Amino acid sequence: MVNIAVVIGRLAKAPQVRVLPSGLSLANFDLSVRRADEIAESVPIALFTGPEGVPSWQEGDEVLVVGRVRRRFFRVAGGTQSRTEVVADSAVPVAQAGSVAKVLEHARSLLASAIEEASAGPLACAAGEVPGAPPA
Repeated sequence: MVNIAVVIGRLAKAPQVRVLPSGLSLANFDLSVRRADEIAESVPIALFTGPEGVPSWQEGDEVLVVGRVRRRFFRVAGGTQSRTEVVADSAVPVAQAGSVAKVLEHARSLLASAIEEASAGPLACAAGEVPGAPPA
């Protein structure tokens, strides 16, 4: 199984950063993603970094994020709530072309490995077949 998310969007506002007891910094931000002729969607991102890696991005900066989708649960005022977010493995400003290319190549290699692993598994299909689909 694979859980990979690739998101390119503009920062809705500057990242909010807090230092965790472990010493890591956690930057939370929302990327505004607009597809052609659609209303913008907000994608929440969590980026764990060392103290020196906290992004200095500003509202409106275009950012590429590669990570995984997670849903976490937490208690608030006696109740339980959840939040679905992308946990970033990599996040770079789109203006940094060299970094963007490296991040996208990493995402491509993760997908290729997942496809290769899946094709060797018990649910492997012949080329072009879709599991559960009626025969052509």
